[in-house]
Amino acid sequence: MTKSPFNVSMPLTLTITMALILSLICCAAPGALAKSFVQNTAGPSDKNYKAGIKAFKKGDYDGAIDAELQAIYFARNGYQPDAYLQLGLAYQAKKNYPKAYEALSKSTSQAMDKANEAHLALSQVCTEMKKYEESTVEVNRAYDGLEWGKGLWGRVKYQQAYNLDMWGQWASACSAYGECMGPKPYRFWYPWIGLAECMMKMKKWVDAYQCLNGMIVTDATIKGLDFERVYLDMGICALAKGNHQSALDNWHKVLEYNPDNKEAHLQLALMLDSEQHFSSAITEYKYFIRMAGEGDEQRVKEVEKRIQMLEQQKGIIDAPPPVQAIPIRRPPPPPPQPIGEPGF
Repeated sequence: MTKSPFNVSMPLTLTITMALILSLICCAAPGALAKSFVQNTAGPSDKNYKAGIKAFKKGDYDGAIDAELQAIYFARNGYQPDAYLQLGLAYQAKKNYPKAYEALSKSTSQAMDKANEAHLALSQVCTEMKKYEESTVEVNRAYDGLEWGKGLWGRVKYQQAYNLDMWGQWASACSAYGECMGPKPYRFWYPWIGLAECMMKMKKWVDAYQCLNGMIVTDATIKGLDFERVYLDMGICALAKGNHQSALDNWHKVLEYNPDNKEAHLQLALMLDSEQHFSSAITEYKYFIRMAGEGDEQRVKEVEKRIQMLEQQKGIIDAPPPVQAIPIRRPPPPPPQPIGEPGF
């Protein structure tokens, strides 16, 4: 009688346990096993990816960066184009453009779809890095599959205009801004102000002034309209045409909205300086210095030098005239006395 190999020194309980395990494996559906396997690898990545989105929406960009890096770490083979996109957007929000460029480039290279949003963000980052030609390539890719005037189209068109503007191609930028504004009545603030300021760069002062004034007189609701910026620009246009009173009126309107607007104070100072109203100019220059912030260091130094020069000049002008020397009147000397004996 031949002995079964399973009876050689194998306890009965262990044999039964192994049989149960084998039967469970054999009976389990292949789909269920695959699902469990995928969850074990993709679960942590997806969890961190969603956590990163929540942090980004709250403005916690450092938290978003940490979460998306974890999502990429847990992703199989580092494949996580959506996490790379969110990582790039978080770096972009922090103005860390080299890191944003790296993450967004990775997202577009991994994407299995048109990746319009990733190409748009990459174009924006390229513009900030002064890579204008590459930005143009990316913005053209962002257009792929978009329908005119719908969805992401408006943001892509605005980025195209903005890149041309920063590149110094103002005529083409004006055309793109105009197309982005859509039909009248215009309701989109950013392309409208972009068009007006592009005209100012081209020294088309009248066209720019009329464009800016259109924002003030329109009956349409313009979301995000910045009255301070509009009146400031209108004052600059008026000054360029030699209309000092209109410039003064517009800048005073800026200060009605915000008494601490440093740019309005600086423009007033420059105009008053040119008119030789030195005391008033010095007052406005000092307002600008008090309101100046980060990035204004160079302008502050120049303004301080100008104040010093004006105060010296003002001291000369305001000084009283020099006192004229008045000769001292002395009584005339007595007549000379006769010498010798009198003649009598």
